[in-house]
Amino acid sequence: MNNKNGYSIIYSAKDGSNISCNVHVPTKQLKDWERIKKNHAGNYYMTTLLRAVLRLAVGDKNVLTQATIGDFRFSYTTSPDRKDIYILLIEISNTSAPQAQTSGLYQAKWVLEKNNWNVREGSRPMVSMDFTDQWCVGDGHMAAVAGKFKYKEDAAIEMGRHLEHAYYANSTSTKTNARSNSHYSLYWLNNEFTDAKHVQTLVSLIQQAQSQQAKMRWLIHGEGCGTFVQALNFIKKNPKSSDLFVAQKDINLQEVFFSNPRGAGTSKADLEKLCKDIGIESIRVNINNNDVFFNPDARKSLRNKAMFTAGGITLAGGASGFASGESGIDTIQKLIEFAQSNPSLTLSGGLFVAGGVAVIVQKAGNLCAFARNLKDVWDSSVGSGNQRWAG
Repeated sequence: MNNKNGYSIIYSAKDGSNISCNVHVPTKQLKDWERIKKNHAGNYYMTTLLRAVLRLAVGDKNVLTQATIGDFRFSYTTSPDRKDIYILLIEISNTSAPQAQTSGLYQAKWVLEKNNWNVREGSRPMVSMDFTDQWCVGDGHMAAVAGKFKYKEDAAIEMGRHLEHAYYANSTSTKTNARSNSHYSLYWLNNEFTDAKHVQTLVSLIQQAQSQQAKMRWLIHGEGCGTFVQALNFIKKNPKSSDLFVAQKDINLQEVFFSNPRGAGTSKADLEKLCKDIGIESIRVNINNNDVFFNPDARKSLRNKAMFTAGGITLAGGASGFASGESGIDTIQKLIEFAQSNPSLTLSGGLFVAGGVAVIVQKAGNLCAFARNLKDVWDSSVGSGNQRWAG
């Protein structure tokens, strides 16, 4: 062990369990760290900080050497053999008012005057969920992770509707009670779906509920599904630090409903397998069958099969010179872009242009069935269709 003047140990390799490194903090910050260890369950920023330390304690070499987590700037150095980790935590003073669309955790409540779910104007992001708030006693706390919206206020409206459809479509009394007496937790990504800080925050929220053995009912929407998948994959790939953090408590008290999923690894089969792998037993997936550009299951749907040809996709009928032997989403995106720059294209030799979308079919006879849904496909792909409940 390499002792360093002015530092104290908060985790020691002698403690056993999975800990393989000694973690040191400045002695003057020791009380702060003890407070974080004791109270992290009530603050997901603290949870994220503590998990970073536990990852280092079990020998994880993938922890960023510097990161901003909530109101703290976190950094560390190591001894040459990486057996000793030295943590530095700097508190950042932040008294300014939050930006209107600041990402984070919010409470959404029903506002009678507006007749919809609403996030209070000017509210700051919260640091934890209130697990005691349940729409129906014993069912679990309701929480949503929103996909792509311009404003969190719009997301709050639609996510409330998604939650109602997903869990209480046939229970008017529960919906009435929820609107009168409850709320739901909204995690607003502000369209930052690949940002690692959101992945770590979602891990913290999942593990906070797990460590407290709280029942949860998640609604994961649109592009937010891809971010949530990254969080679940992190939990799956970091079993040592996760076990230390949640004391090997079960995660099966949490239910997940994926609505209109988009993103890598969000096919129904992939979602079901991932949840099963980490122990989430209750999972449902609702597919927007018009979302053929961004959802793999929708692309496989028979009623959208006219999007593809057996040997690839080729434009014809005035579009000579543009051809592609590829298939799938990248090619379809190229078709959209090409059609937008060639608005005069018409039905010819199996080419159909409507709403800015160019579609080639192997047999022109296959076109009719697809043409009936083209407006909905377009709305789901580049409009607001995927924001709404599908079904």
